[in-house]
Amino acid sequence: MMGMVFTGLMELIEDEFGYETLDTLLESCDLESEGIYTSVGSYDHQELLQLVVKLSEISSVPVTELVKLFGKKLFVELIEGHPEIANEMSDSFDLLSKIDSFIHVEVYKLYPQAELPKFTCNRLGDNEIRLHYQSKRPFASFAEGLLDGCAEYFKEDFTISRTPETQDSETDVIFNITRAPRLS
Repeated sequence: MMGMVFTGLMELIEDEFGYETLDTLLESCDLESEGIYTSVGSYDHQELLQLVVKLSEISSVPVTELVKLFGKKLFVELIEGHPEIANEMSDSFDLLSKIDSFIHVEVYKLYPQAELPKFTCNRLGDNEIRLHYQSKRPFASFAEGLLDGCAEYFKEDFTISRTPETQDSETDVIFNITRAPRLS
């Protein structure tokens, strides 16, 4: 998994929970990397899972909430780090419809070894989209957080429902996204 995801998580933990919590977290996990991450490195996704589960135990915040919060924060960082992507998009649905055909193509140029999820997008109208998320890793809630970040970035209001609607499936999920109509 890309190092920038890990460095982003470390920043989120320090910002939201404090340095002491981050230090306690890193000391309490058995991490192959020893909790030392660089944005250009590559790390086992199991470390991310271990960190989030342990953070949930320490903070009493459910894992799903933590992962969504992280996804939302990371979206903003990704866009700020690559403003050329946002500049080419007219709105959130434009961006979402180009995840695999444009954004992931650009990611592969920078990180050829990246194992990215697959997104299949179907626009159902001006304000409705169906996004099918498939991954070898259980990060659908993280993807949902990224969707929340996308809505916030474009100053749009989303309603997101998941199929399956439970959190049991984190590897194969359909997100049905309805966007509030824009006021003229």
